[in-house]
Amino acid sequence: MKRILFIFGTLLVTVSGCRKLDENPANFISPENFYRTRSDAIAAVTAAYAPVRNNGFVTRNYAILGEITTDNMFPLPNNNDRVQLDNYVHTPQNGILRETWTNFYQGIAYANNVIDRVPAIQMDENLRARLVGEAQFLRAFYYYHLVRLFGDLPLVTKALKSLADLDYPKRSPKADVYKVIIDDLKAAEAVLPPSYTGADQGRATRGAAKAFLASVYLTLKQYQQAADKAAEVMAPGSGYGLWDNYLDVYDIKNEFGKEAIFDAQFVSGPAGQGGNLIAFFAQENNSVGGRGFGSFQPTQELYDAFQATDKRKVVFFSKGTDNKYYCNKWIDADAKTENQSDNNYPLMRYATVVLTFAEAYNEVHTPVDDNDAYKAINSIRQRAGLPLFSGLTQNQLRDSILNERRLELCFEGERWFDLVRTGLLESTLKAKGNNNIKPFHVLFPVPQFEIDLNPNLKPQNPGYPD
Repeated sequence: MKRILFIFGTLLVTVSGCRKLDENPANFISPENFYRTRSDAIAAVTAAYAPVRNNGFVTRNYAILGEITTDNMFPLPNNNDRVQLDNYVHTPQNGILRETWTNFYQGIAYANNVIDRVPAIQMDENLRARLVGEAQFLRAFYYYHLVRLFGDLPLVTKALKSLADLDYPKRSPKADVYKVIIDDLKAAEAVLPPSYTGADQGRATRGAAKAFLASVYLTLKQYQQAADKAAEVMAPGSGYGLWDNYLDVYDIKNEFGKEAIFDAQFVSGPAGQGGNLIAFFAQENNSVGGRGFGSFQPTQELYDAFQATDKRKVVFFSKGTDNKYYCNKWIDADAKTENQSDNNYPLMRYATVVLTFAEAYNEVHTPVDDNDAYKAINSIRQRAGLPLFSGLTQNQLRDSILNERRLELCFEGERWFDLVRTGLLESTLKAKGNNNIKPFHVLFPVPQFEIDLNPNLKPQNPGYPD
């Protein structure tokens, strides 16, 4: 997967807001003529991966929505959309929200085309099943992000076969969206391989489907199912594990190693597939990746939350010439110009699954020293060089696991979802000085651009202008 160039614009995707379109434009390849061969099927699935990394330029929207909206990071005040989100004064006109909504729905449209059309292609049955399973995983991935960000959603699960079939769907209840997500991940789990080799490395695996299922169950507070599914990923022989040294976790040579489960992928070179996210995290005008932007800066409070003896502290942060701290997780010394970084951005790694298991297990078992919840979180703390937990109440262990998630997964786009899932978003940010946050901010507004195109998306989410 890492070495496969992404394909854009060659497949029929969901169309919105068009009054009249030519269904037979020049140079247009109809789906009936495209989905015929093994190569067509592979190309279609490859295209469906593109929105994973296109969530904002060089994947930056994961960090914006998952970190800048929390106590972990703040933006350089040169972008109004980011400043709005940081200050919780964002509106339905926010461009980052529109960009995210559009990108993920494009991914859903790509996936729907594969799911509906590839089964009819005469080709190796096992490969065909795997390709459809990858598309089901990707559709679940896109819907999982959207439903947590926006709540009730238009549920589109069929490919658009003709513009005559174009409609303007209403938003379906979250429960219906989650059912599709779970069904897709279960279907993917049943057919995806445990690993890949060569150019296919980085594609969705059976372990990735299991890991996201565990995350979905945790979000839905189905704790036993979350613990059970996470335990499958953690089972001996799964191929996953923790690196002993934190430098190895983010080393480019290990990007398909035992801790990587699913990443947004980048490859340096002249093909235009390199990343530049490291420049957003680097100090402004730093030489990283050609020129650091200083766009995403850690809060001093986050830095101070790490104990002095925490091995992660010296790996996760670097001190700038301005005496401020910057994220140092992803560095590519060979990236001399923009968009040349080889660093992947983790969207699910093994440490996340370990902490998911610890949280879920603790919710259904009274803490006993060295039980499975303790063993899980203590494996993270042991690697960090910190004292192991013991003797905690269930509430204390719950708080400790959430804090460990904050430290271990900082800058990886998880913090906002963790605070929302645990009901602590408003209280946490208010305690740290954000007086604008309100209870309704557990959802973002549906982009006004989409509502203007499709009035059936009304009513707007509570608290935002309709």
